[in-house]
Amino acid sequence: MVLSGFFAAAINAVAGGGPVLTLAALVAAGIDPRIANLTSTVALCPGQLVAGWEARDGLASLRSRGYAPATAIAIALLGGMAGAGLLLVTASDHFREIIPWLILIATALYGFSGRAAHLSTRRRLAPSTLQVAMGGSAIYGGYFGGGNSFIVLALLSVAGLEASQGARAKNVLVACFNLGAVTVFASSGAVDWRAAAAVGAGGIAGSWVGMRVLNRIDPRLVRPIVITCGVALAAWFLVS
Repeated sequence: MVLSGFFAAAINAVAGGGPVLTLAALVAAGIDPRIANLTSTVALCPGQLVAGWEARDGLASLRSRGYAPATAIAIALLGGMAGAGLLLVTASDHFREIIPWLILIATALYGFSGRAAHLSTRRRLAPSTLQVAMGGSAIYGGYFGGGNSFIVLALLSVAGLEASQGARAKNVLVACFNLGAVTVFASSGAVDWRAAAAVGAGGIAGSWVGMRVLNRIDPRLVRPIVITCGVALAAWFLVS
């Protein structure tokens, strides 16, 4: 579980989809899928906060394009809390069935975002439109941690941020999604704290390593990494 947390956090910092690795590890350990999902979110939150802090300069990219970082953060926190509440009232069997489709939708959206950003060079998302879309993404992120990074990256791409800038801003916003969700999960009594501690220990180190990689990676490699991770993770859940 420690290793799954390490690799999940590292992948999350660079691209996204890391929580699905910890979800898979927790399910394989015999934990109910819904409980495994919320436990994964709690476990990876400290590592995601590390990545968000390391990437805090990514908020300047939002500001330079007319988007208010403070508003984005507030929406991210509240949306994460709302999504967490929805997960707590979702039946486990239903949740397991929709996991791969959630990932595929998010990955397809990100894959299209490169073309969408090119088409919208002269007409990017208005700040109000981005806020509404980011609110929906935050709810998704609080509900299901794996794949929400793809949606955020897609939105930031259409908003005009290039890949590496978007990846950094994404880390800040996803950290806020998770923090909002964790405030709900921690008080629900549903978290498997022993498993969360094991995954979280690896997650903090993995986030630090992932941010070092992100600082050095060619921006052109970010998009194919994201798409490859998304398709592979969805396929795993479809056949497992």
